[in-house]
Amino acid sequence: MADDLGWNDVGYRNPKVKTPHLDALRAKGIELIQSYATPQCSMSRAALLTGRYPSNTGLQVLVLQPEARQCLPIEHKTLYEYMKDEGYTTKHLGKWHMGYCDGSCLPESRGIDEFRGVLGGTVTYFNWTTRGVVTRWVNGGPSIENIGTHLAIQDQKDAREMILDHKNDPNPLFMWITPTAPHDPLETTEEMFNVHDFLDPSDPELKSRREYLVQSNGLHLSGLVSAFDDVVGVTMTALCDAGMEDNTIIVFSSDNGGADPSTEFPPFHHYANNYPLRNGKTTFMEGGVRVPTIYYDPRLRPTTRGTSRDFLMHITDWLPTFVQLAKPGPKSYGFTIAGIDGVSQLPNLGSVYNLPTRRKYNIRKEMLVALTDQTNNPATASSCATEDASYRWKNYKLIYGDQYYVTDPTLKPTSWVKPQESPELPDITGDDCHRIVDGRRVVRCLFNVIDDPSETTNLYDQKPGLVARMLRKIDDAKRAAVQSVYEITIGATNITTQPFGNYIVPRHDYCIPSVDFPLEPIDPICY
Repeated sequence: MADDLGWNDVGYRNPKVKTPHLDALRAKGIELIQSYATPQCSMSRAALLTGRYPSNTGLQVLVLQPEARQCLPIEHKTLYEYMKDEGYTTKHLGKWHMGYCDGSCLPESRGIDEFRGVLGGTVTYFNWTTRGVVTRWVNGGPSIENIGTHLAIQDQKDAREMILDHKNDPNPLFMWITPTAPHDPLETTEEMFNVHDFLDPSDPELKSRREYLVQSNGLHLSGLVSAFDDVVGVTMTALCDAGMEDNTIIVFSSDNGGADPSTEFPPFHHYANNYPLRNGKTTFMEGGVRVPTIYYDPRLRPTTRGTSRDFLMHITDWLPTFVQLAKPGPKSYGFTIAGIDGVSQLPNLGSVYNLPTRRKYNIRKEMLVALTDQTNNPATASSCATEDASYRWKNYKLIYGDQYYVTDPTLKPTSWVKPQESPELPDITGDDCHRIVDGRRVVRCLFNVIDDPSETTNLYDQKPGLVARMLRKIDDAKRAAVQSVYEITIGATNITTQPFGNYIVPRHDYCIPSVDFPLEPIDPICY
């Protein structure tokens, strides 16, 4: 899983971006072109780990904040725990971002046998810090070994070691590799920066795009997009060296759309690209929630490799899909796990599993894209978190927002951002979706995202019956939601951190989950 990777930041879609390992995976696998995540990373990671919509996990608002008394509620069973039930050894490499305020929130308490990564969200690439706190964690404790190494290089080293260490393990392996690249800060080595020479570094905007992309060069690591691609390459090589390449399924995705300039807000500087999709990370537009996704299985038939499939898929679907793959015996339609929102998509992923071939597509005809309070101000996020919603039904996507992020008039007006390396591409324009309701600026959008993937033509006023039907679905989702556990940073670092040699690292004893963020039904006032 990449972090904030743009729809147009992969080589198989944008040939000016060099991602040879992802391109090779795409050539051998299936591209899922209607694959959706959520607008931000904590939401998506919680959805993947639990198979539940974020509004049903309590993590439906923004992202988990450093030093806050919150984490993924411990009542939720995680994907790792499901896989351990099937006899798998479980490993996690890279970003966690599911909270760490109590020992019960830590990776080793959520079904992970081996963890190497960072506990928070955004970290510096060389110092591994968030607000001056080193959050790198290895197998139950803080780690400063190799600090100063670019984190993407460390991820390569760890990926290889963790896979090769599994070579003699009698159990099968489930491993989630989730680097922080290409999330900002835009920190690259001199070698990384100098390799990518077609963007002029004398132009500050092009310089930053270059730092974000920086292409590969032989065996040398490059910048943030290609740094992630190199982790993919090292992973494939390690699987081969461990003798596991012919018996491993690989899924590639991003946690949300790329953070592009149309959704820039201080202190972040966004240089991802989602063209021709609209907007990016933090929005409900296609550029924020539709993510590049590849499914690779060595058992895929030659005629299947390199193809794309357009069935509707949500990030919550991976949990039941993986669990069904892990279970022994013949695979069948109708596999479900009680209490989750995801559905197994295994029948859509190839006839190799001896499934009937007559029903391949459209297990899903609808899904909740998002239900949240998509405010631009974390300090004023509501406890209901039901003010903004997006729903997908067949070909249509409704966005219905009262505090929705793109209603902020200070945002850049350009919603379709062309990649800086391709100014020759056509401009895209369309309805901005803004309405004034009861004197308030709101968003009301309805798009046919199959016929109009760039979301240029707003059908909201033309299809009131369809809008009403989808709003009823959103109301059902509100009633099923749980109370948000979101909390902003408490700002008492003497409580939340401790010394570790010459460094400061987090503590994990400053919250009580059952008291600070109990999993509770949403207040009826919220719907």
